[in-house]
Amino acid sequence: MPTLPDVIPESHYDIVKGKNYANVAMVMPNGSLANNTVAFVWDGEFVRFSTLKARQKYKNLANDQRVALCIADPENPWRYLEIRGTVEIEEDKDRKFINSVAKKYMNQDEYPFDQPGDERITFTVKPTRVRAEYVHSDDGKPENIGITRD
Repeated sequence: MPTLPDVIPESHYDIVKGKNYANVAMVMPNGSLANNTVAFVWDGEFVRFSTLKARQKYKNLANDQRVALCIADPENPWRYLEIRGTVEIEEDKDRKFINSVAKKYMNQDEYPFDQPGDERITFTVKPTRVRAEYVHSDDGKPENIGITRD
């Protein structure tokens, strides 16, 4: 497993560990773009998020695994992470992953909103580029702390 500075700069680690949301951009089957907000979990190496197999998000990412995420600091939206890469897709049959999302965001042991028969999918983002941005509020000076991962 890579060390923390190899993936997310220490200056922005709180953004992936906090109860923040990611905006996920993906390609639709017709070539147009889609963007959704998702809850996510940072596992120390990768950003992971979930959806139902019946949703368009799954269809989009099953068709084209390229993805870009933007995760902003809720206290200063000019301080954010952009993560580009591809997703690995796996089924969450035991619901372990979606339950970890429920624990992080709702402090509940089990995710309460799925219906019987719903099939859960977990996406693991394999980053090819990580960019950490910060615009200083005192002088408006941007600071790009870019990290590229191949």
